[in-house]
Amino acid sequence: MAGTVALRITSPDGVTRGIELDGETVTIGRRAPEQSPDVALSPDPQRWVGRLHCSLDLVEGVWMVTDNASVNGTLLRSRDTTERLLGRRRVQHGDVILILGDMTPDGEPLYWQLVFLDPHTTQQAPAGALLPPPRPVASLRYDWVSARAYRIVNGVETPVTGLRPQGHQLLRYMVGRSADGAAVACDHAELITALWGAREEWASHRAYTRVDLAGVVRAVRRSIEPDPSAPEILETVKGIGYRLNVCGVS
Repeated sequence: MAGTVALRITSPDGVTRGIELDGETVTIGRRAPEQSPDVALSPDPQRWVGRLHCSLDLVEGVWMVTDNASVNGTLLRSRDTTERLLGRRRVQHGDVILILGDMTPDGEPLYWQLVFLDPHTTQQAPAGALLPPPRPVASLRYDWVSARAYRIVNGVETPVTGLRPQGHQLLRYMVGRSADGAAVACDHAELITALWGAREEWASHRAYTRVDLAGVVRAVRRSIEPDPSAPEILETVKGIGYRLNVCGVS
């Protein structure tokens, strides 16, 4: 794996393997029927690893890690600090993603350790060097009482206009699937059901597909995104569906 971006994965019982990061989205989780993540963490005797536990995304040349509102959480160790991952964070060479996999008889946690390795990482400039400000991160806040959405970019909140009823329905469902500000990847099938109901409820002459869903998503993006051609709030998760980056729910 020399010269490539990779993960060095160590299981709770100490078995180590490596995997190259191929593509722009790498999903991490537990293999299940009709669900096969790019990085499958097994064995998982306690079923503490989520089916889509977290993901790594390449965004404008920078790798980001996102917890998918997993039940048991994701930890990120960066240098000497270990924190629970909420929302999305950048990962750099040597950072370690920790996912609970087992416990000792005495109750000590045993983690899957995924070390991020990037041989081409940019080194930190000397103290005092001028660096450009970080790229603003866009998110959405939804007020359930007033049924209003607000776009937040670099801390500045702007009311969203032009949302149609189905757009509100999509946002309310995806916001409801979020927890503590963590973005959740919702698959195509569940979003189709959220918008048009279960298949058995459809009219006999009508069927709803990903094409119909994509039309609603495009309309929502025209209202909520700073740049609809490069979505940052309602993102596409390749091979899965869509993810909504939220900032608080009221």
